[in-house]
Amino acid sequence: SKMKLVSLRILLGLGFALVGAQAQSVTLLPGDADYSGSVPGNPDASDISSITGVTVDLYYKNDHPSAEEGPFASSYDTTYTNSPSDPEDALIGYTGGSSISCPECFLLVKDGNQDPIWYIFDIGTWNGTDDIVLNGFWPAQGAISHVSIYGSAVPVPAAVWLFGSGLLGLIGIARRKKAA
Repeated sequence: SKMKLVSLRILLGLGFALVGAQAQSVTLLPGDADYSGSVPGNPDASDISSITGVTVDLYYKNDHPSAEEGPFASSYDTTYTNSPSDPEDALIGYTGGSSISCPECFLLVKDGNQDPIWYIFDIGTWNGTDDIVLNGFWPAQGAISHVSIYGSAVPVPAAVWLFGSGLLGLIGIARRKKAA
């Protein structure tokens, strides 16, 4: 009857809401890389900027097995798998708090002892909360030594600057009238 139909709609709505709330993931393989390189050393933000043509800053870095740094270190955790000493897979998971907003973001996966030494992925479409799954890096010949996420600051739109300066002008006019 009518009550059963309403109950069924509520249950279906809850079911769809739970399915929609499940964490998604982005899986990356070495062949998906936008850039790879054989230059020894540890690429940093200036190197990533030179390679990608986008000015970036370090947002998150995890050195195997667990040393984390960057302004979003408390929001993400990286788990390495396959082997404690030679992991070829990793999972970067969002743990809560501030998430990375990525209009222009890049993920660096590095080994250091193999060729190529590093891979860079353009993750600009990543939403900042989906897991990033890394599979098959240097199988049986190396290990993921660290992962890093670099991003560019989101520019403040011109409209916001215009609104802010107009607001400051109105405040100045109001103060002059009050003082007079």
